[in-house]
Amino acid sequence: MFVNNFMIIFRTLFILVLVSISTNGFALIQKPSIAVFIIEGEKKINAIKLPITSHLNQKGFITRDGNTFLKKINKNNKNNLQFIIENSDLLSSLSKTELLLTIKVNNYIENKNSIRISLTSEIYNSNTKTFISSWSTPIKVINFSDECDLICKNLLVSEAAILLSNQLGESIIRILNAQSKDIKNYQNISKVYNFKLLNFNQNDIIYLTDIMINEFPGFIKISNEESFGKQSTWNYYSSSEMVKLKKWLVISLNEINLNLNKDYELIISENNFFINKFPRFNTYGTKGNPEKFN
Repeated sequence: MFVNNFMIIFRTLFILVLVSISTNGFALIQKPSIAVFIIEGEKKINAIKLPITSHLNQKGFITRDGNTFLKKINKNNKNNLQFIIENSDLLSSLSKTELLLTIKVNNYIENKNSIRISLTSEIYNSNTKTFISSWSTPIKVINFSDECDLICKNLLVSEAAILLSNQLGESIIRILNAQSKDIKNYQNISKVYNFKLLNFNQNDIIYLTDIMINEFPGFIKISNEESFGKQSTWNYYSSSEMVKLKKWLVISLNEINLNLNKDYELIISENNFFINKFPRFNTYGTKGNPEKFN
């Protein structure tokens, strides 16, 4: 009788220990919860937010609609990053989240037939009071035909916003998954590479940045895209090594019939990539004076 009781107690304790270990193990790998905010009063909130939260939810992250909780504490209708950070403790408490993800939509109107759009974002850890990461998507240019009315323009802008949101969601997942066991070290996972390209046309730039974002392993974000005449620059955040980036660049440019040292030169110094495309001559010049010069 005593032996049976002892065995029952032992088995019960053993099960409790296993449950405790399992629970603690789950806590160690559990992914942080995230409150997602669309700031600066952007009207197309769902077009931006849904693809991002969908990506995060599919990868096991719990998300909350940050704007809902923002309205509860916001009597003056403030909707900007500074207000969210100043009230991060209260927002985290209400939403029961650890990370605050803010997304801002940037619209640059060039003329009535063209608009540029991009997304910028920040991840803030309300526990450590620090920014984990900040980044922006590439600028997407949307061209409107003369027949495109307001409804048509809104539809095209929404479609572009959804595409950029998908890219942003994938980048967020790369960042969060890279250090899911140690959130405090998110800011240390990436390297910053500075790219400067000379004499490339706009189609080549769009092709290359698209490949670098969607196909290069280790991509985290791209920012500070600028173009001045024949020169284009950007900052590229990645967990990949420089030697691999060089290899992938050569492969990508070869796919559009640009060969290293024949059509362009690639110079790498520290974290700087300089790619100079050689000019192509369509003529061999004049025949000159063959009687005098031959």
